[in-house]
Amino acid sequence: MAKKKIAPTELLRKHEIALNTFVREDWEAIPDQIEVKLKSLKAWGFDLIFGLKGGKASVFVSQVEDARQVGDVFEEEGETFEVQEIVKALPKGARILVEVGLEERRGVVRGIYRADDGEETVLFSLPAAELLLAFFKKHRLHTLIEAFHASGLTTEFIQRRGTTGKPWDFDRLPAKMRQALRVARDIIRDETHAGRFTLVYFGKNKDGDDRYIVTWLLPTIYLFDVDIAEKIDKSLAALK
Repeated sequence: MAKKKIAPTELLRKHEIALNTFVREDWEAIPDQIEVKLKSLKAWGFDLIFGLKGGKASVFVSQVEDARQVGDVFEEEGETFEVQEIVKALPKGARILVEVGLEERRGVVRGIYRADDGEETVLFSLPAAELLLAFFKKHRLHTLIEAFHASGLTTEFIQRRGTTGKPWDFDRLPAKMRQALRVARDIIRDETHAGRFTLVYFGKNKDGDDRYIVTWLLPTIYLFDVDIAEKIDKSLAALK
């Protein structure tokens, strides 16, 4: 079978877009585990509980919406749980860790409780995309939900508006497009320390609406920080 030839005009169009796609990028080591505060679990919709699991002393989580109380006994996936204490403050030396990994071809987030003696207990293991989208919904980060594309060790957002056309060079970019590049640079440099932001702008359509394609690629683990997620959501919303 003869190979399909690329028309010179199509190659020129791709060349123009490539030269006028503006990038903000930095790649330090992508963390796969970070320590988080107890309030982060609450922000993700979990209560941390000390109690009995299968009759043995354990630590586990429950959905905040389930409103578990001391003395409650419940069953999940064939295991019996008894609530003895809903943790309000971590014991001295205890830590909560969150790690992101790949499992069965998709990103997975695990919450881990590490006691002061170093013993670790897995609190939850959920698909990264599922936990992120629930987190974004809880905090009303609707632009991030709309732009969400895929999640593994990194998470990608894609936001596009209108049709493609002849891309504009940097000197002609509208102020809000330049602002988006500045904000992206600052977030990557100061907040996530790794990531890539790209922007290509095609001018306005006949109705006066901007046409563009923007992508964000960021370490998944940092998106569970409310402050960082809100800044990214605000930056994308400002382009609409």
